[in-house]
Amino acid sequence: MVPYGTKCKVPNGTFFVLSPVSMTDQSLADTPAPRRPDDDLAERFGDLALKMLNDTELSDVWRLNFLANFFVGKAYRILEARFGISRPEFVILYCLSQRAGLVAQEVCDVTGLPKNSISRAVLSLLNRQLIERAPSPKDGRAKSLIMTDNGRRLIAEIVPVFETRQSRMLAALDAGEQRDFRRLLMKLIDGLPEWVDAER
Repeated sequence: MVPYGTKCKVPNGTFFVLSPVSMTDQSLADTPAPRRPDDDLAERFGDLALKMLNDTELSDVWRLNFLANFFVGKAYRILEARFGISRPEFVILYCLSQRAGLVAQEVCDVTGLPKNSISRAVLSLLNRQLIERAPSPKDGRAKSLIMTDNGRRLIAEIVPVFETRQSRMLAALDAGEQRDFRRLLMKLIDGLPEWVDAER
Protein backbone atom coordinates (compact mmCIF):
# COMPACT_ATOMS: atom_id res chain seq x y z
CA MET A 1 0.00 0.00 0.00
CA VAL A 2 1.31 3.48 -0.87
CA PRO A 3 0.94 5.80 2.20
CA TYR A 4 -1.28 8.89 2.07
CA GLY A 5 0.70 12.02 1.30
CA THR A 6 3.33 10.32 -0.89
CA LYS A 7 4.37 12.46 -3.86
CA CYS A 8 4.21 10.70 -7.18
CA LYS A 9 5.69 11.87 -10.45
CA VAL A 10 4.01 11.17 -13.77
CA PRO A 11 5.89 11.11 -17.10
CA ASN A 12 5.28 14.84 -17.86
CA GLY A 13 7.06 15.84 -14.67
CA THR A 14 4.00 16.81 -12.65
CA PHE A 15 3.85 15.81 -9.01
CA PHE A 16 0.65 14.91 -7.20
CA VAL A 17 -0.20 13.72 -3.70
CA LEU A 18 -2.22 10.57 -3.16
CA SER A 19 -5.74 10.97 -1.81
CA PRO A 20 -6.81 9.31 1.48
CA VAL A 21 -7.95 6.26 -0.50
CA SER A 22 -4.87 4.16 -1.12
CA MET A 23 -4.11 2.66 -4.50
CA THR A 24 -4.68 -0.81 -3.07
CA ASP A 25 -7.99 0.19 -1.48
CA GLN A 26 -9.17 1.88 -4.66
CA SER A 27 -8.36 -1.15 -6.81
CA LEU A 28 -10.32 -3.33 -4.41
CA ALA A 29 -13.23 -0.92 -4.47
CA ASP A 30 -13.31 -1.05 -8.26
CA THR A 31 -13.31 -4.88 -8.32
CA PRO A 32 -16.83 -6.33 -8.61
CA ALA A 33 -17.83 -8.86 -5.97
CA PRO A 34 -17.55 -12.46 -7.20
CA ARG A 35 -20.82 -14.02 -8.33
CA ARG A 36 -22.33 -16.72 -6.17
CA PRO A 37 -24.18 -19.75 -7.57
CA ASP A 38 -27.34 -18.36 -5.96
CA ASP A 39 -27.00 -15.20 -8.07
CA ASP A 40 -27.28 -17.23 -11.27
CA LEU A 41 -30.30 -19.13 -9.91
CA ALA A 42 -32.06 -15.93 -8.89
CA GLU A 43 -31.32 -14.35 -12.26
CA ARG A 44 -32.73 -17.29 -14.18
CA PHE A 45 -35.64 -18.41 -12.01
CA GLY A 46 -36.35 -15.44 -9.75
CA ASP A 47 -36.09 -14.76 -6.03
CA LEU A 48 -39.11 -16.91 -5.18
CA ALA A 49 -37.46 -20.01 -6.67
CA LEU A 50 -34.38 -19.31 -4.56
CA LYS A 51 -36.52 -19.08 -1.43
CA MET A 52 -38.40 -22.28 -2.23
CA LEU A 53 -35.12 -24.15 -2.82
CA ASN A 54 -33.33 -22.90 0.28
CA ASP A 55 -35.60 -21.37 2.87
CA THR A 56 -38.82 -23.29 3.52
CA GLU A 57 -39.77 -26.33 5.58
CA LEU A 58 -40.16 -28.31 2.32
CA SER A 59 -36.93 -27.22 0.60
CA ASP A 60 -35.40 -30.71 0.48
CA VAL A 61 -38.28 -32.30 -1.37
CA TRP A 62 -38.71 -29.13 -3.44
CA ARG A 63 -35.16 -29.54 -4.74
CA LEU A 64 -35.85 -33.12 -5.79
CA ASN A 65 -39.02 -32.08 -7.57
CA PHE A 66 -37.31 -29.05 -9.13
CA LEU A 67 -34.56 -31.21 -10.64
CA ALA A 68 -36.98 -33.88 -11.81
CA ASN A 69 -39.31 -31.37 -13.47
CA PHE A 70 -36.54 -29.65 -15.37
CA PHE A 71 -34.99 -32.97 -16.36
CA VAL A 72 -38.07 -34.73 -17.67
CA GLY A 73 -40.17 -31.75 -18.74
CA LYS A 74 -38.13 -30.85 -21.79
CA ALA A 75 -37.26 -34.46 -22.54
CA TYR A 76 -40.93 -35.43 -22.80
CA ARG A 77 -41.69 -32.37 -24.92
CA ILE A 78 -38.95 -33.53 -27.30
CA LEU A 79 -40.45 -37.04 -27.38
CA GLU A 80 -43.89 -35.74 -28.24
CA ALA A 81 -42.62 -33.33 -30.89
CA ARG A 82 -40.07 -35.63 -32.52
CA PHE A 83 -41.56 -39.09 -32.01
CA GLY A 84 -45.21 -38.51 -31.11
CA ILE A 85 -44.71 -40.46 -27.87
CA SER A 86 -46.26 -39.52 -24.52
CA ARG A 87 -44.66 -40.06 -21.13
CA PRO A 88 -46.71 -43.20 -20.27
CA GLU A 89 -46.01 -44.64 -23.74
CA PHE A 90 -42.28 -44.11 -23.32
CA VAL A 91 -42.39 -45.65 -19.84
CA ILE A 92 -44.06 -48.78 -21.17
CA LEU A 93 -41.61 -49.15 -24.05
CA TYR A 94 -38.61 -48.57 -21.81
CA CYS A 95 -39.84 -51.09 -19.21
CA LEU A 96 -40.39 -53.66 -21.97
CA SER A 97 -36.89 -53.00 -23.30
CA GLN A 98 -35.58 -54.09 -19.90
CA ARG A 99 -37.94 -57.02 -19.42
CA ALA A 100 -40.21 -58.47 -22.09
CA GLY A 101 -43.63 -59.88 -21.34
CA LEU A 102 -44.68 -57.54 -18.52
CA VAL A 103 -48.37 -57.07 -17.82
CA ALA A 104 -49.81 -53.56 -17.47
CA GLN A 105 -50.08 -53.83 -13.67
CA GLU A 106 -46.36 -54.57 -13.40
CA VAL A 107 -45.59 -51.37 -15.32
CA CYS A 108 -47.81 -49.47 -12.85
CA ASP A 109 -46.00 -51.08 -9.91
CA VAL A 110 -42.52 -50.24 -11.16
CA THR A 111 -43.30 -46.64 -12.20
CA GLY A 112 -45.97 -45.44 -9.81
CA LEU A 113 -48.08 -44.21 -12.74
CA PRO A 114 -51.86 -44.66 -12.39
CA LYS A 115 -53.49 -47.65 -14.05
CA ASN A 116 -55.77 -45.57 -16.29
CA SER A 117 -52.78 -43.70 -17.77
CA ILE A 118 -51.00 -46.98 -18.50
CA SER A 119 -54.15 -48.55 -19.97
CA ARG A 120 -54.62 -45.64 -22.41
CA ALA A 121 -50.95 -45.76 -23.38
CA VAL A 122 -51.14 -49.52 -24.01
CA LEU A 123 -54.07 -49.02 -26.42
CA SER A 124 -52.18 -46.26 -28.25
CA LEU A 125 -49.05 -48.40 -28.60
CA LEU A 126 -51.14 -51.34 -29.83
CA ASN A 127 -52.81 -49.14 -32.45
CA ARG A 128 -49.41 -47.93 -33.64
CA GLN A 129 -48.12 -51.52 -33.74
CA LEU A 130 -45.29 -50.69 -31.37
CA ILE A 131 -46.32 -53.46 -28.98
CA GLU A 132 -48.51 -56.54 -29.15
CA ARG A 133 -50.34 -58.66 -26.61
CA ALA A 134 -49.90 -62.33 -25.82
CA PRO A 135 -51.37 -64.64 -23.16
CA SER A 136 -49.55 -64.20 -19.87
CA PRO A 137 -47.94 -67.36 -18.49
CA LYS A 138 -48.14 -65.80 -15.00
CA ASP A 139 -51.80 -64.75 -14.99
CA GLY A 140 -54.47 -66.27 -17.23
CA ARG A 141 -56.66 -63.18 -16.85
CA ALA A 142 -53.92 -60.76 -18.00
CA LYS A 143 -52.09 -60.18 -21.25
CA SER A 144 -48.34 -59.89 -21.58
CA LEU A 145 -46.99 -56.88 -23.47
CA ILE A 146 -44.27 -57.49 -26.05
CA MET A 147 -42.46 -54.91 -28.16
CA THR A 148 -42.58 -55.28 -31.91
CA ASP A 149 -39.59 -54.61 -34.15
CA ASN A 150 -40.99 -51.10 -34.74
CA GLY A 151 -41.13 -50.55 -31.00
CA ARG A 152 -37.55 -51.70 -30.53
CA ARG A 153 -36.33 -49.39 -33.28
CA LEU A 154 -38.20 -46.46 -31.75
CA ILE A 155 -36.91 -46.98 -28.20
CA ALA A 156 -33.37 -47.21 -29.60
CA GLU A 157 -33.83 -43.70 -30.98
CA ILE A 158 -35.44 -42.31 -27.84
CA VAL A 159 -33.06 -43.52 -25.11
CA PRO A 160 -30.12 -41.33 -26.29
CA VAL A 161 -32.28 -38.23 -25.67
CA PHE A 162 -32.42 -39.14 -21.97
CA GLU A 163 -28.81 -40.30 -21.84
CA THR A 164 -27.62 -36.93 -23.16
CA ARG A 165 -29.71 -34.98 -20.64
CA GLN A 166 -28.55 -37.25 -17.81
CA SER A 167 -24.88 -36.71 -18.74
CA ARG A 168 -25.35 -32.94 -18.88
CA MET A 169 -27.09 -32.87 -15.52
CA LEU A 170 -24.45 -35.02 -13.80
CA ALA A 171 -21.58 -33.02 -15.33
CA ALA A 172 -21.96 -30.60 -12.38
CA LEU A 173 -20.59 -33.38 -10.13
CA ASP A 174 -17.15 -34.96 -10.18
CA ALA A 175 -16.79 -38.76 -10.23
CA GLY A 176 -16.78 -39.09 -6.43
CA GLU A 177 -19.79 -36.83 -6.03
CA GLN A 178 -21.67 -38.83 -8.65
CA ARG A 179 -21.02 -42.02 -6.66
CA ASP A 180 -22.23 -40.31 -3.48
CA PHE A 181 -25.28 -38.95 -5.31
CA ARG A 182 -26.29 -42.41 -6.55
CA ARG A 183 -25.64 -43.98 -3.15
CA LEU A 184 -27.78 -41.38 -1.34
CA LEU A 185 -30.58 -41.66 -3.87
CA MET A 186 -30.67 -45.42 -3.39
CA LYS A 187 -30.66 -44.95 0.38
CA LEU A 188 -33.76 -42.77 0.08
CA ILE A 189 -35.37 -45.33 -2.23
CA ASP A 190 -34.52 -48.17 0.16
CA GLY A 191 -36.38 -46.27 2.88
CA LEU A 192 -39.40 -45.68 0.67
CA PRO A 193 -41.58 -48.57 1.94
CA GLU A 194 -41.43 -47.26 5.52
CA TRP A 195 -42.79 -43.77 4.85
CA VAL A 196 -45.13 -44.75 2.01
CA ASP A 197 -46.70 -47.58 4.01
CA ALA A 198 -47.02 -45.28 7.04
CA GLU A 199 -49.27 -42.93 5.02
CA ARG A 200 -51.82 -45.62 4.12
